Amino acid sequence: MINRLLLIISLLILVNSAQVLASEIKSERCDISYLKGLATQKGTNIVINFYAYWCPACRELYKKVLPAEGVKNILSEYVFARCNGEEGEGERLFNQYKITAFPTLLILDPNGKELDRIVDDIDEQKIKKTLEQIKMGKSEVDELAKKADTNPKDTELLFNVCMSYIFRADRDKAKKYCEKVLKIDQKNEKGYASQVLLSLGKYLYFRGLKDYDLAAAHLEQVLKLFPESKEARSAFIFLISSYVRGGKEGVAVMKLRELIKKNPNSKEPYKTFAYISWKNKWRIDQGIENARKATDLDPSDDDAWDLLAELYFLKGNKADAIKAIDEALKLKPSEDYYKEQKERFSK
Repeated sequence: MINRLLLIISLLILVNSAQVLASEIKSERCDISYLKGLATQKGTNIVINFYAYWCPACRELYKKVLPAEGVKNILSEYVFARCNGEEGEGERLFNQYKITAFPTLLILDPNGKELDRIVDDIDEQKIKKTLEQIKMGKSEVDELAKKADTNPKDTELLFNVCMSYIFRADRDKAKKYCEKVLKIDQKNEKGYASQVLLSLGKYLYFRGLKDYDLAAAHLEQVLKLFPESKEARSAFIFLISSYVRGGKEGVAVMKLRELIKKNPNSKEPYKTFAYISWKNKWRIDQGIENARKATDLDPSDDDAWDLLAELYFLKGNKADAIKAIDEALKLKPSEDYYKEQKERFSK
């Protein structure tokens, strides 16, 4: 009787495991030599999903889009891998292929040559369309560019082409179309100019090409020309990060202190300092100090507690990281991301 019960339990475990595996697309290890070998052997292309654990759109893609039956059927024809763009081989490939944003689906031929990429707002239709066009030897953005060339007054089309080339880290083509948008929308009346300048700085130069001086130049323009735009805050964060990575730490500290001095009773400047410390692995003790100041000013800010936890974890203080994320969980007990954070900090 006991043996029969154990057999039933074992079968149930196997069935459940098979169901879990069936709900996920098969992902190969993040090793470009291995992936190229598999692709050559199978006579197909490679699709790499670059993600970051903190990225909400990445989690949405992984949990809702990639498991969809239609997407699984399409990607089963390819060699597929998910790569953390901030760790190990994934980070090396992120830099090698000049990936500009999370999430990105990068499509390579069996030799590792880029064929196209899908960035940011990724859905089933976009995946299907891009892969079908690749089979026909076409690129969606190049097709859009041809339309833009015959419709030079279509600002929205020019903007979309400009952004597409930015995300592909294609400096020359991005410059060609982005300059046209900036000329048409000089006063930012349509909101394109501030988006273009921010994106050139944040995506093309900071992340893609790692040219921190050019990144800073474009981000400074956002703050100078359009200080009230919704892009200004992001521009400031990446501007300071550009100073840090470009070897201008003194300027970075001065700008952050000026920001805090202007708003000493607001949590936001302290969170900004802490965020920049975390993302750049820079002045971690000062980052912790500023994150704690933010939580003191607003103990109900779960995001500030999460930021504090990240900084403690970065310093190697797992116990305090767990205590901080527990505070975030008290405020949002149903937040799956904070549960995942606690699990990560506990390992």
